[in-house]
Amino acid sequence: MTWRYVTAVFLAAYMLGPAFCRADETSAQPATAEAGELPIEYVPLDAPEGMSQAVMVQGLPLVHTRQLLPLDAAGELVGEGAVDEQIEQVLDNLEAVLKDAGSGLDRLVRLHVYALAPPTIVRVRELLGKRLPPAVRPAITAVLTPLPRRGAEVALDAVAAGTGSGDGVVRRRSEAVAGEANRADAAVLPPGGAVYLSGLPADGGLTESAVDRAMSELMDTLDLLQLEPEHVVQVKVFLRPVTSAEEVLREVEKFFPDQMTPPVVFVEWLASVPIEIEMVAQLPPSDEGGERLEFFTPPEVRPSHIFSRVALVRADRKIYVSGQYARKPSRGEPQAIYVFEQLQEILDQVGSDMRHLAKATYYVADHDASRWVDRTRPTVFDPQRPPAASKATVHAVGMEGRTMTIDMIAVESGR
Repeated sequence: MTWRYVTAVFLAAYMLGPAFCRADETSAQPATAEAGELPIEYVPLDAPEGMSQAVMVQGLPLVHTRQLLPLDAAGELVGEGAVDEQIEQVLDNLEAVLKDAGSGLDRLVRLHVYALAPPTIVRVRELLGKRLPPAVRPAITAVLTPLPRRGAEVALDAVAAGTGSGDGVVRRRSEAVAGEANRADAAVLPPGGAVYLSGLPADGGLTESAVDRAMSELMDTLDLLQLEPEHVVQVKVFLRPVTSAEEVLREVEKFFPDQMTPPVVFVEWLASVPIEIEMVAQLPPSDEGGERLEFFTPPEVRPSHIFSRVALVRADRKIYVSGQYARKPSRGEPQAIYVFEQLQEILDQVGSDMRHLAKATYYVADHDASRWVDRTRPTVFDPQRPPAASKATVHAVGMEGRTMTIDMIAVESGR
């Protein structure tokens, strides 16, 4: 019997300290969300309380939010110097945005946490857990990064299951949170296909040439796929410095004329180029069919054996994997080996494998971690079908004593 056919609700909390055990060292079963028998399966395995190693969702629209900060409805920072107060405000904002997009905290699938210190990440999980039913345990990835608003110590973005069965992407603005009318707080990806475009780095002046170059190339790729700006669900920007976020956002807006700008997320990275931008978009149904997961490289781009430019997901069932860390504090080769082995074991438990990874994000905190991510990828990926990916050198990952974390989106292997 495989994990995806088990529907028993998870009853025991496997809180094993900050470091995760190997996926084969526990018999924890997946939990199925009970609200209306939603087809969401949480697979805790050895994850800390309040989160899962993987979450599977099928047949539902997926709400993608923008990055949410601890701001009140007037746009003022809440709780300067008070971490718990800021976390509660961010969770209030997330709850409001999800509600206005036809979702809720009880439908969380994936959560990205951005913070200034590791204890804040643990506290987010604790305070979020007080708001959730015990069975709801989202996949979580966390990194340490400065934030776009001075004084902010935490920010979130999320993916959650929505409602309805519309054919196109719907962008939503929530009046309960600070924002602007032309900037979406959330976008709803309809049930069905998705497109993941790898991060595209660009050099030049940050607000003009770099953003314009990266966005132009991404839009050209969408055009090759016969997609339009209205198909874009979320934009993620790796930039330096993060204080330039507002300038970058104004440049991004220019690529969505006469429509609401999709949700945007910012992460400060430490790179030789000032910016990299990735996208999530809808892949509308087609009479031509196709495999559940295919990869695409624009004609003018040289293919890579460690990442694909674009992943085309036609499978309705998506698997979100939490950020993976080495079991013990380590660096270099042992850290990379453990992280990828852990990933392989989780995928095996949920009916997938390394050939069916659609999207990867690699966060590294130094050159050593970056080098070993690159050295390890060719040993675990099929060179003909590596996942679409972004690799970002950040200030630190979300667990002390580690310099690497990776998260993934996968589909079932069909075996």
